[in-house]
Formats: sequence, C-alpha cells, structure tokens
Amino acid sequence: MFSKAIIIVAGARLALGFTPLETFYPPGLNDTSYISNSSIGTYGGVYQAPTREASTSAAYGTYDYCTMPHPRAQEYPLPGPVAKGTVKAKIVYLEYLQRHQRRTPYNILPGGENQAYNCDDFLPYLYGGASSGGPNPLPVYGKTYSDSSNPFLEGYVNGTCQFPQLTIGGFLDGVQHGEDLSAVYGDKLGLFPSSPDSGKVWFRSSESPLTQQSAGGVLRGVWPNYQGALPLHQQTSSVDTVNEGYSCSAISSTLSKIESTTEWSDHLSVTATLRSELATMLGASSSSWQDTFDHFSDNFQGRLCNGYALPCNVQNTSDCVSTAQADEVFRAGDWEWNYYWRANPYAQQYIQLVEGLFIGEILTHFQAVKNGKAGEMKYSHTFVHDGDIGPVLGALGINVLRWPAMGSNIAFEIWQTEDRNSTFYARVLYSGQPVETIHGTLDWLLLDDLIAILQPYVPTDIEALCDA
Repeated sequence: MFSKAIIIVAGARLALGFTPLETFYPPGLNDTSYISNSSIGTYGGVYQAPTREASTSAAYGTYDYCTMPHPRAQEYPLPGPVAKGTVKAKIVYLEYLQRHQRRTPYNILPGGENQAYNCDDFLPYLYGGASSGGPNPLPVYGKTYSDSSNPFLEGYVNGTCQFPQLTIGGFLDGVQHGEDLSAVYGDKLGLFPSSPDSGKVWFRSSESPLTQQSAGGVLRGVWPNYQGALPLHQQTSSVDTVNEGYSCSAISSTLSKIESTTEWSDHLSVTATLRSELATMLGASSSSWQDTFDHFSDNFQGRLCNGYALPCNVQNTSDCVSTAQADEVFRAGDWEWNYYWRANPYAQQYIQLVEGLFIGEILTHFQAVKNGKAGEMKYSHTFVHDGDIGPVLGALGINVLRWPAMGSNIAFEIWQTEDRNSTFYARVLYSGQPVETIHGTLDWLLLDDLIAILQPYVPTDIEALCDA
C-alpha cells in the first residue's frame, strides 16, 4: 500500500538516498515538474502511522507528515558557538509554536467513504464550571454515534468519529511531544519551571478543539505529576489573530490573484489526468476538490496517519486510490504550500494579511525580553494550525516549504551571553533542526537580526490593508 520511497532503511539514510534533513528541503519544489516526477515518490516523506499508538517509526529528523519531529534530548545540539565554547551563554526564553497532533480528516469524500472510522478510544471532554465557588461540574465527554433511521447517513461515513477530531494516536503523540520538550528545555537546559502555575509560562490556542485537546496532551507530557487546571488563552474567535479569525476581504482577493498566476495554472495542467481519475473514482468533481489539492491531501493523510487504507469507490471496492496516485497528491500539496507562502509574487502581502498580526505579537515578546520587561516569563507555547505555521516559516524565508505536518513546530530560542556585554542571540528550530533559509541557517544570530527578518511581515495598518 505504501511507496518504497517512504520505507526506513538501516543507517541515517532513507530510500532513494535522502537523509532525514534532505526530506525537508526538496530542491525542485519551486517547479511543477516536481509534481509529475513519479520517480521520487514522496521524496522521503512518511505518511503512515499506527492507529492506537504514538508514532515513532520514522528515523528522527525525517519529514513525517503524521508526526513531525520536535526537539528531543538524544539529538538536541547546543548552538554552534555555545557547543564549541567560543561563547558562554544561557537560554532565557522559548517561544514555541506547534500545529495540533494527528486527527481524522476535515473533508469527507462526496461519493461516500468505504471505511468506518472508530474513535471510541479517545474521550473529548466537554464541560465548564465556575472559577470559584459553586458545585463542581460533572465531567462529560462527547460520544459520537450513528442512528440507522437518519436518512443523511447514507453516502456519508459510519463510525464513532467527528470530522475532524483528535485521535488517540494524536493524543499519545502529544504526550510524547511534551515529554521530549521537558527533557530538553527542563532537564537539559533548566528553562522550564518545575510547576506550570507560575508567572513563567503562557499557553494559547485557537478556538478549535483540535488545538485545545493537543495542548492537554502535550502539557501533560511536560508536567506529568501536576494536579490542577491551567488557563489556555484564546482570543475571541471573530477577531483571533491566528487561524484566520478576523474578517479581511483582502485575504480572499489576494488568494485569487495567487491562484490566477501562470504557475498555478501550470500545476493544474500537469495534474489534469490525476484529478480526472480521482473525480471519477471518488465522486469528487466539484471545484472545492478540483481547484486545489487541499481536500484530497487532507482525506488521504487522515486515513494513512491513523492506520486506515487509501479510499476506494464505494460501488466498486476494487477501484481504489493507488500509492502512485497518493504520492502525486502529496507532491502537489507540497508544491501548493510552497507556492502560497514562498514562491508566488504576492507572498509578502499574503503573509501580512493572514499572519502579520500574530507575527507582531511574537516580536512584542522578543522586544520585552530584550528590554528586560518580560518579568519572569520564560516559556510561551501556542497551539495552532498548518495555516499559521506555514506563513511564519514563509516570513522566516525557509528555503522551500513542504506542507507543515501534524505536530510541526517552530522553536524560537533566545540566549543571553554571560559577559559584560550581555548580548541577546536567537536561533530558530523547525521541527527540531535549525531552519535553513535564504538568510542562512538560523542557528545563531543576533536577536535584532531575527527581529529585522520578521518585521517586514508585520502590517503597519491591517485595517487599511484589508480594505485595499
């Protein structure tokens, strides 16, 4: 069922000769020929994970769509100058962003799903209570079921899942994610406090249960023995600066410009046969399925990353999506994400519109650390979506950008030298490795230089930009 290109082999290299690091930066991703080149499979990317276990099968550092790598004590290197002893410095602040962990798909096939999804092994709790006084709430959780008398069930999908929802595998991935962060930034570097109920930490998510439930898993991994509740800060959904929360007409008009370019048309041309085949097989002929590869990628990823098979025609179950077709879908999805946030002529404006306010919030944190106004704050962790991770990486100037996968993460580390100058430096890790960008590898640079890289993506007047 899976391409030979994703099978892990002995040693540090993957099939076709790609090292784990190389799987993050396919050199041909700016060209549509990357999509049609079937010989590269998934360019070493992994799209397979077990259903009810944490995903740990891929070689560390590999582009693993189901569970992206993250800082881990066994592989974590100190910044180059610190490791060599040419600079004596300590880490003083961590700004950590991550996508939620793996989940079921958003997009159910219009022609129907040939497999039932089972989520009985994960309990999505849904309850509230008074901040002080009053009775404690009874913990209740959502339990999805199907009623045979419901006429809309035919042609949908049976089972016990919501679409989307975090899966048990995703939850367990999150706990492991948190345990590894604690081993690096707590045990190794001494940055994390022993308890999260202090002025040293700040947690935020979007309004989505996916990000909120991921936070519960990850933070349990960071503090396994903590008893009590924690605030997970969220902005009001209609004005949220993550997950495209606020209304801005220029976002859609700029996206229309991007998808009207010659390059975008070319990528649709080279995938015309594939899109036609999938439309016929899966009943997915509407524009929402045919104009981008978002829906096909999401559906296939959600299946493979939770132990399910690729889909089949519900009337002819021998007519199924092949590995080669899925590989091309994933290559096309990568091409689209790289084009959205790196390669199109409107990329800077698009990032300003979609993510500029959030980038500005991050820079405010950096300035507070630099100016000695951060108080005791040491660690900020924000749980968001691929649509937030992508533009931040685009603003950093990542060399090429594959689809930011499940649990993908950006660690902004701020270090302070222990000399009379007491200079602030930064480094940026993407999924555990110093990010490779047009500005060089961001392993050790002045904090002011990192701020200068990101500042052009912060709009000076978002309301005017949205109305333009």
